[in-house]
Order: sequence, then structure tokens, then C-alpha cells
Amino acid sequence: MDLADFPRLKELDLFQTAVIGDVRDVGERDFVTLETLTLPPGVYGGCHYEFQRISDAPDVISALYSLRKQRPSLLMKHWCAKLSRDSPDWYEGRDAAYDQHSSAPIFIAFVQARSRIGYRWQTERGAPCEVIWLDPEPGQESS
Repeated sequence: MDLADFPRLKELDLFQTAVIGDVRDVGERDFVTLETLTLPPGVYGGCHYEFQRISDAPDVISALYSLRKQRPSLLMKHWCAKLSRDSPDWYEGRDAAYDQHSSAPIFIAFVQARSRIGYRWQTERGAPCEVIWLDPEPGQESS
């Protein structure tokens, strides 16, 4: 059985499966009626995926953003990813003697403000870094 056999699929939740793949391989014509998408960490760019390099994140974010733009009603439940502890970009941003949580930005998540979508890195405690906007700032309406 192939998921392509279900062109009118509305919800796809593969989170607790061993599915592997790459979110960048989802084409513009794949799952056009999909409303909810939850991919497992084994999928490159899936929920809770662990990036090996910080520089890998923008490419995945761009693919997920493109999916969202093609399917405006698409909900990606609880999507976030993080930097792997095995990454050469990993660093400890805490004093281990006083604090058990890293203050380094290791998690990445989408941000939405009205119609604008962006993403940002944040610490283990949720302290955010600056938002990187994917949409242009809406223009001022003329009076």
C-alpha cells in the first residue's frame, strides 16, 4: 500500500511510526486535501527532528513553509525540531554547577503573528531568539 493511493486524505499522523523520508520530497501535487500533518522524527524535517547543523534548518523550514503556502489550511501539529547534542554546532550555554537547563538556543519552532509566519530558535526553557520572518511585512492600507 502506498499513501499516494489516498488522494483525498485529510489527516496524516505518522508520529509514533518508524517511517523515514524527507519532508522536502513532498510535492506540490501530493496530498492536496491534507489538513493535518504530523511526521515522525525519522523523517528529515519531521516533528522533533534533530538537526546535525544549524545551517540545515533554513532549508527544512523553507520546505515546510512552502507546504503551508500551497495548503493554507494545513495544520502541522506541535512541529518543532532541535539541534542534536552530537552536532558540531552544539555548545553548553550554562553553568552546570547551578543550572540543569541549557541557555543555548537549541529548539526551533514556527511563529505566527496574524498572517505572517516565521521561525525562531529558543532555549530549553523557552527563552526566544529573534524571529526570522518568512513572509514580507504587510503593507499599510491607504486611507
